[in-house]
Amino acid sequence: MNSIESRVKAQQQKQLLWICSTALLIMALAGYKFYTHGLPYLSEKIAAAIPASIYTTVDKNTLESLDDSEFEQSQLSETKQQALRSLFLSLLNEETTSERQFKLEFRNWDGKANAMALADGTIVITDAMVNLASEQQELSAVLLHELGHVEHNHVMESIVSSSIVFAGLTLTLGDVSALADVILQGAVVSINQSYSRQAELEADHYASEQLIALYGNAQAMQSILAKLAEEYPDETSWLSTHPSFEDRIKKIESE
Repeated sequence: MNSIESRVKAQQQKQLLWICSTALLIMALAGYKFYTHGLPYLSEKIAAAIPASIYTTVDKNTLESLDDSEFEQSQLSETKQQALRSLFLSLLNEETTSERQFKLEFRNWDGKANAMALADGTIVITDAMVNLASEQQELSAVLLHELGHVEHNHVMESIVSSSIVFAGLTLTLGDVSALADVILQGAVVSINQSYSRQAELEADHYASEQLIALYGNAQAMQSILAKLAEEYPDETSWLSTHPSFEDRIKKIESE
C-alpha cells in the first residue's frame, strides 16, 4: 500500500511540476507578446491621447534634467547657431504637426556627435555633430531625421512605454509614493535607450523623402551615416539605435 501511495505521490509531483512549468512558460510567452506587441500598441494609443500641454511640460522638464545630468553648454558661436536655426526653420513645412513647439537647441554631450528629439518638437544637436556634418545637406539630413521621430510621435510613445514599465515595477515593489516621478524618469530613460528598429527606419524614410523634395536626392543621409560609422565603428547610430549604420544606408539605397 505504501508503495502504491509513493508512486501516486511521485506521479502527482511530476504532474504539478509539469503544470507549474507550463504555467511559467505561458506567462513568459504572454509577457513577451505584450512587450513586443501589446506595449507598443498601448503606448501609441496613450501617446496620441495626451494633451499638447503635457508634451510641453515633459519637454521642459526633460531638457532641464538632461542639462543637470548629461549636457554641457555649447561652444558654437552665436553666428553659427543662428545660421543653423534658420536652416531648421526652413525644414518645417506644411506637413509638420502644427501643435508642436519646434525649436533647436545646442549642447555638448561628452564630445560625441549626437542629435535627439524631445516630445514637443525640441531638437537637440551637439557641437560634435555640427562639426561632423560639415555640409548643409548633411545637417538637414540629421535635423530631418529627428523631425521624423517627432512627426511619427516616437518620442512620446517611447516615454509612455518606459513609464508603463516603471509604473509596473513601482506598484509591484509597493513604492506608490515614487509614482509621481515616473513620467520624468521615463522621459530621461527613453532618451538614453534605443528606438525600435521600425521607428528608426521610419525616421530615416521621412528624412529621405524630405531631402529628395528639397535637393533632388537623399545622398546626404547616406553620407552622414557613413561618416558616423567611420567615426564610431562600435556604435550603431548617433543615438545607439538598434539598426546598424550599414543597414540604414542599404535601406535608403533600396528605396
